[in-house]
Amino acid sequence: MKKFLAAILSIVMIMSVGVVSFANYNAPRLSEEEWEEYYMSLISENTLPTLNVGADETQVSLCWHAEKETAKPQVRISKNPDMSGAKVFNGEKTPAENDEQLVCRVTVKNLEENTSYYYQWNTGDAWSEVCSYETKSFGNHKALVAGDIQITEIYDGGDDRVQIKDGLTWNNLLSEALEKNPDISYFVTPGDNTSSGCTAAEWQTLLMPKALRSLPMAMAIGNHDKKGMMYNYYTNMPNEYYGKHFRGLDRDFWFRYGDVLYLFFDSTSGDAPDHIAMAKEAVKLNPDAKWRIGVVHHGIYGAGDAIGDLETELLLTTIFAPIFETYDLDLVITGHTHSQGRSHFMENGKVVANAEGGKTYTDPEGVVYLNSNSVTGTPVFDYEAEHLAYAYVENEVPTYSTLEFEGNTMKLETRRGDNSELLDSITIERTTDERNENSLANSLKRLLYKVVEFVGFVYTKIDTLIRMFG
Repeated sequence: MKKFLAAILSIVMIMSVGVVSFANYNAPRLSEEEWEEYYMSLISENTLPTLNVGADETQVSLCWHAEKETAKPQVRISKNPDMSGAKVFNGEKTPAENDEQLVCRVTVKNLEENTSYYYQWNTGDAWSEVCSYETKSFGNHKALVAGDIQITEIYDGGDDRVQIKDGLTWNNLLSEALEKNPDISYFVTPGDNTSSGCTAAEWQTLLMPKALRSLPMAMAIGNHDKKGMMYNYYTNMPNEYYGKHFRGLDRDFWFRYGDVLYLFFDSTSGDAPDHIAMAKEAVKLNPDAKWRIGVVHHGIYGAGDAIGDLETELLLTTIFAPIFETYDLDLVITGHTHSQGRSHFMENGKVVANAEGGKTYTDPEGVVYLNSNSVTGTPVFDYEAEHLAYAYVENEVPTYSTLEFEGNTMKLETRRGDNSELLDSITIERTTDERNENSLANSLKRLLYKVVEFVGFVYTKIDTLIRMFG
């Protein structure tokens, strides 16, 4: 009996530890009244931090604004809520988009897995409130995906009701997703984080949900972000690649989490030489990554694809699809069209194998494209439900997706953003670590891609002249 009771107590203790371990997200669902009060208490400020992913699972990065005279790029982190024994990390400060502030950026390193941390950033006058961040497993883990958050701009003298509504919708989708998935390790978005890309208020509203103090984000650049330069002042992405020909806001970046390599491309830039150079560098530095995932803003084969559209069908497909295929990516996350959908396995512009929901596919050929709809918007482009590339389309409500990596499998699920009803799922199993990027066919593709690189280079130069004199 004693052994039996001891076993029962051990199970209870293990379960309790598990519950505590995955209950760290402070992500309350708020009513309209509660959110408006919270919103009004913060909107006049411009100092909320962005918590971004680091170069790998042992790092996270922060970015925030502080007054120019007192700005100190410092973050301190501890395993104790009273901040005892805290270690201080120093970073850099750079000009902000205004004359009164500076941008502080700090990267925290040497984090341990399955560990609760507490951190503060230096506001210039004092240390901030204490925030929590809990690392999960560095092996098996889960990621959250949602796109086109697109917080609306407040025009001069305009009503801020739409921005308030956008912020509430964003907050409550996060609340739903994290309540149902407390084991999320990080958040991936394919861009259009704000609407105009020009105002601090959009970013302040974007960063208001309390969950974002504990949830590192990896944020692609979208065409709405590219309307201004604010992304440049509110993010701290790892391994940013500025290339030889990028200009302005242009940049790609990559990061690694466990066995997963993420390649983020700026699809608003047609600079093919720099895009493939970044992919080559990232893959070369991570030859042992089991999974390779691309992230771009514009939908290529995703739902809502503007069929026949010059930008999508020619420019984007010609520039990016060959990179995804020759470097043997497993999945590409896209957005832009505000239409949720998932493709079959695609290669050379065709379906090479069907990808039916609810099934597992072992060592498949081709790339799956996940197109997210908009957290705060409505469908932008019409879509053909019977288009051959689509395995699944959903536009009724905002949605979120999760990527769960466990052993040799990657499970992709998409759920409603209001009640987490399962809408679609697919599992991919990899039984081999071998990749096809060095095959004769892919080597030939990369050789032929030199033509695309040249045309892309010419395109960027023409685009520059149009911008200068247009």
